[in-house]
Order: sequence, then structure tokens, then C-alpha cells
Amino acid sequence: MKIVRNILKVFIIILLLILVISLSIETKHDNKIIKYTIKDEVKVYDTNILKLSVNINDFQNKYNNKEINGYIEIPGVLKTPFAKTNNNNYYLEHDLYKNKNHKGTIFMDNRTNFNDRKVILYGHSGNFKDLPFLKLNNYIKEDYYKKHKYIYIASKEVTYTYEIFSSYIETEDYYYINIKDFNGLSWEEHLKQLKDKSLYKTNANIDKDSKIIILQTCSTNNVGHNRFQLVMGVLIGSI
Repeated sequence: MKIVRNILKVFIIILLLILVISLSIETKHDNKIIKYTIKDEVKVYDTNILKLSVNINDFQNKYNNKEINGYIEIPGVLKTPFAKTNNNNYYLEHDLYKNKNHKGTIFMDNRTNFNDRKVILYGHSGNFKDLPFLKLNNYIKEDYYKKHKYIYIASKEVTYTYEIFSSYIETEDYYYINIKDFNGLSWEEHLKQLKDKSLYKTNANIDKDSKIIILQTCSTNNVGHNRFQLVMGVLIGSI
């Protein structure tokens, strides 16, 4: 009887050892799967895609202006709400309070909306330090672009993240402002031309499905009538 009990004890110990080894193998396997999963998520997740903590309704109340429809932020460059009305002249000479002001304010092209494949924002630049888009003129320098690659645009519901793909000064060919017709070019060809005009090479990719934003201001680096500094970004995500 004692022998039987000893055999039974040995059998139980063996079973426990098998169970422990099995759990250990399974745990290592599970950890391996978890690590691979995390690694894969990191590969596809772009940490530059952000959600801005702004409330457009708060800006509308602050400035008593229901035409404020968005907010732009380029980290280290600018951050401010902007407006949109039924024409592209009013906010050239009015501020966000709708007061007459030669400095104007940033505004969205009245032909474009947040979800369009081309969004255009305008703002003044010049000899005054506090003009809305003055710092965009720094984008003639490649080093400046490398430090400030991303444009964030917030609507009431969504933050759109754009990566800059082109920056240049336009002096005579204003087709970039077209919304539907691109001088006989396809959308993809149109975007390629805009990228090819850049003063320096950028890493942002564009294709036939790309959506873009164009920031336009007067150039302080090429003085003259209708010399515009353009900074263009391609949409890389929204949240």
C-alpha cells in the first residue's frame, strides 16, 4: 500500500511538472505574440497625428463671431483661430472681432471646406511683426521646414494633420488656386507640379487620392506685386 502511495505521489509530481512547463511555454508564446502585435502597431501609427484641444464654439463666443470656423496650429510657428465668410475680401481688412483692421486675419477660401481635396487659407504678411502669416516666409529655408513639418487644422469635430510637401514663392503662375480645373492636368499631375516647384526636397508622399492644404501669404523675400509665399501640406491623418 505504501508503494502505491509513493507511486501516486511521483505521478502527481510529474503531472505538476508537465503543467508548469506547459504554462511556461504558453506564456512565452503569448508574450511573443503580444510583442509582435505592439511592434506592428508602432510601425503603422504616426505619432505626428494629433488631436488639438480647442473648442471652436469658445472662440466664436470670445470674439462674438459665428464665422470663426477653424483653428490652425504649426508648432513653434503659429496658432490661431481663423474665419470663413461668403467672399475672399472681407477678412483681408477685418480682424476676428469683425473690426476694420488693415492687418486682417487668417481665413479660409470661401470655395473650400474642411473635407475637400484642396483647402486654401490666406493671411497677411509684411513689415509688421504681428501679421498672421508672417512666419511662413521662413519656409524658404530647408532647415526651418525640417523643424516645422506639420500643420494642424481643427474644425468643430475633427483635427486634420498635414505634412508639408512643398514650399516656394510664386510670381506669375497662379493655377495653384484653382479648385476644379488644373490647366488640363489630372489631380495627381497637378499635385506633382506643385511638389516639383518646391525650393527643396521634402519626404511627404502624394498620389491621386491625396488631399492638400495651401497656405498663401505675401512674400517678404521677393518683394513686388503678387509675389506669394506658398506652404503646402498633404493630409496624413485626422482624428
